[in-house]
Amino acid sequence: MTIGEKERPRQAGTQSPDDAWYRRFSETKFPQKDVVLAVGKLHAAGRHDENVALMKAALTTGQSQPWMYDVLPLSMKLAGRPQHEIDRAMLSRVDFTTTDVTSLLLSAARLGELGGKRLALDLYQQAAAIDPTRPEPYAVALKLARVEHDADATQWACSGILTHVWTRDFQTRHDGARDAAADIQQELFKAGKLKRLEEFKAAIAQAERRDLQIKVEWSGNGDLDLTVKEPLGTTCSLVQPKTASGGLHIHDGFGPRRENCYEEYICVEAASGLYELQIDHVDGTIVSKRCVVTVISHVGSAEKRVSRTVVSLDGSGAKVPFTLENGRRKQLAPTVGSKPAAQGSTRLSRQELIARVRQGAGPVAVGNAAGQGGVAPSGFRLPAGAFTAGVGFSPIVGFINEGVSLSANAVVSADRRFVRISVAPFFNTLREIQTFSFQGGSAASPGGGTGQ
Repeated sequence: MTIGEKERPRQAGTQSPDDAWYRRFSETKFPQKDVVLAVGKLHAAGRHDENVALMKAALTTGQSQPWMYDVLPLSMKLAGRPQHEIDRAMLSRVDFTTTDVTSLLLSAARLGELGGKRLALDLYQQAAAIDPTRPEPYAVALKLARVEHDADATQWACSGILTHVWTRDFQTRHDGARDAAADIQQELFKAGKLKRLEEFKAAIAQAERRDLQIKVEWSGNGDLDLTVKEPLGTTCSLVQPKTASGGLHIHDGFGPRRENCYEEYICVEAASGLYELQIDHVDGTIVSKRCVVTVISHVGSAEKRVSRTVVSLDGSGAKVPFTLENGRRKQLAPTVGSKPAAQGSTRLSRQELIARVRQGAGPVAVGNAAGQGGVAPSGFRLPAGAFTAGVGFSPIVGFINEGVSLSANAVVSADRRFVRISVAPFFNTLREIQTFSFQGGSAASPGGGTGQ
C-alpha cells in the first residue's frame, strides 16, 4: 500500500502523528509523487497537524524534497504552531542558500508573510551584505520596516537606498526613502528620543553625500556622448556605464527634445585626482557648437563646490580636464555589476550603422554595433550572401552529479584554539532527460544535416 492510497498512518489511533509518520517513513521509501499527493490531500482536508508530521518525518528520514522547506512553514502556520517553530522551519531552508541572494530574498519574503518580520529583516540585511549593488533587499525591507515602525531597520534601508544610485528609477526610490525617513524622524521627535533623532538624521545625511556629479547639456537635434576617465585607471561611458571606481553613467541623451539633451555621470564615493571628460559629437547638429559642463563636488557637505563651463566643440568634440580633492575612495571596488566592453569595440552612430547595412556589412560589423546599444534600422534588407553559413549548435559533453553530496571547509583560528567548519550539502535529482535535433549548415550543403 502506497502513501497515496491512505494518507493517515495505521498507527494514528495509538500514536501521535509525529511518531506514527516517522515510523512509517522509516519502514518504507515512498515515491516522491505519492508524497506530494498525500500532502495535497491532507491540506485539502484541513489536517494540517498531520501534514506537519508527514513532512518532518520525510525530512528526518532522508526522503526530503525541495518544496517541503517552503510548504512546511505554511502548514505550521495553518496548524497554529508557535512563531519560533515556524521561524526555525524557514531558517532550515535558508541554511542551504546562505550565498544565494535570490533564495535569501524569497525566504525573507516568506518569513514576512508568516509573521517572522524580525527575522525577515535580518535576512534582507544578509542579502545586502552579500551583494550591496542590488536594490531589492533595501526596497522590500523598507516597506516591512515602515509597517513595524522599526527605526533601526528604516535607517538601514533608507541609507542603503540613498547611498546607491540605481539607473532609471533611482530617483523614485530615493523619494520614497526620504518620505520614510521623515516619518520616522517625526515619530522619534514625538517620543522625545532626541538623541536617537540626531543619530538618524546624521545617518541619512551621510547616505545622501555625493563626491562628484557631472552634467553635460546642449541644444539641437544632435547627440553628444560623455566619457569620464577616472584617476584609478577606469573609464566610465555609455559602453561601460559602471566602473570599479564607483562611477555611474546614468543618462544618455540626444536631441531634439530639450529636456532630453543631457548626459549625466555620478560617483557617490570618488577618488581624488585628475579626471578627464571626453565629449564626443556623435550625430546631428548642436546649436552654436557649444555645450555646458556642470561639475558639482562634495554634495551634502560643507566642501560643496559648483563649476559651470561653456565648452566649444570642434569636429569630433572636446576634452575637459579637472581635479577632484578630498575624495573618499581610496581603491577600486572588488567587483563590478556590469561586464566590461570587448577590447577594440567602438560605438557606431546611427548613420554609420545604416551605411554599413546598406553596403551589406558582414555579421561581425553589424553584430558589434548592435551589441553596444545600436538598433538595426527598419526598411533595409541585407543582400543575399552577406552572411556566411555557420554552425548553429556546438554541443559540449559534461557530467551532472545525481544524489546527495556534501562539501566542508575548516578554518583554524590563529591561536589554534578554535576550528570553524562550514558545510554545504547539495541535493540533485535528474527528473527527465530530453533529446533534440537541430539543423546544421555549411557552404557546400545549405540544407545541412540533423544531429542529436
